[in-house]
Amino acid sequence: MRWSPRGGDAIDAAVSERDAVGFVAVSRGADPTSRYLTGRAFDCDLVFVRVGGETHLRVPSTVEPPSLPVASVRVDDRPPGTAAAAVLAEHGASDGTVLAPRTVPHDAALHLEAAGYDLASTPAVEAARAVKDDAERDAIEAAQRAATRGVGRAAAILSAATVEEADDGDDGREDNGDDERPVLHWDGAPLSTERLRRQVNATLAAEGVDAAGATTVRAGPRGDGGGGEPVELRPSEPVVVSVGPRGPAGYRGALARTFVVDPDGGWERRAHVACDAARKVSLAEADPGDDAGFLGSELRAEIAAFGFSMADEVTRDVGGGIGLAAREDPPLDGDRELVAGNVLRVRAAVTHADHGRVELTDVLVVGDDGPRLLGGAPTGLDPSRW
Repeated sequence: MRWSPRGGDAIDAAVSERDAVGFVAVSRGADPTSRYLTGRAFDCDLVFVRVGGETHLRVPSTVEPPSLPVASVRVDDRPPGTAAAAVLAEHGASDGTVLAPRTVPHDAALHLEAAGYDLASTPAVEAARAVKDDAERDAIEAAQRAATRGVGRAAAILSAATVEEADDGDDGREDNGDDERPVLHWDGAPLSTERLRRQVNATLAAEGVDAAGATTVRAGPRGDGGGGEPVELRPSEPVVVSVGPRGPAGYRGALARTFVVDPDGGWERRAHVACDAARKVSLAEADPGDDAGFLGSELRAEIAAFGFSMADEVTRDVGGGIGLAAREDPPLDGDRELVAGNVLRVRAAVTHADHGRVELTDVLVVGDDGPRLLGGAPTGLDPSRW
């Protein structure tokens, strides 16, 4: 699929509304904004100038100018702000107000101001990115299908794992009694957070997506081990598998599921019921015109209604927009209004110092005909029912 530049209409509208002469964006290295505006990824400084309803790009001589459906793409090794000013002047905008994202590099802003332009920030690109078109939604859904298969691989391994007594060999560490608890074994060896994470990532790679450094496996209250030390998985404790793959076009997925091998029906089951109830709330409070912040507060309130502490156990981060970045507009806080085309990462999670964490994360599309969850991943604690 050919990916075309986006955002031009939104930028032109902002330029007209603010009586500006143009728009400038400067990206350094991989940047979701430049990918959105150009339709491709860049590993170099990129100068994006929108003036007179046309797009002009400037790249350094370290890369070959790409062939893109824009007015011009040229090599320019001058500082980005200076290169942008030259493009503006070349197209009849020798002074006036220039719009830029709030993240424009400081040195680029200084060079533009030195050239006689007044710089003003605009959220036009962020607002445009928050509303996905059909092709963007399809790309996110494809990433979500890969995420479902990646987490499904973890479920299959946990389902096939056996419970065995821990190795009581002398490893030189002080015995605190915890090391004697049974552990899960798979494929002839103890199953650890790191072994499971690698298997999930291998599945994501086979599906043609990049794990993007976002795959985590958390074991009970011991987390993921920290410091690169793997943690062995044990029966009766929640195992949270979370992925955030990036597809070939740069669009992200997000999925987290919690599994328990040989559950004892305690804290984790109550936490899971609460998270699943919150997940269902998202389908009732995510229509066009609904308040994004209200949706976030309802997710947290639903979990708290099952007896969990809003201050200490209910996870504050319940999600927000997702697309070329894992976090985009709209946030599920504040007073933003949801619109058709918003795609949201929705998270319901509970943590406890002694029991660990239970989490369910999904991707939801806000549509004119109502919200829709992508991927169709099962939600149960039992990995054998995946």
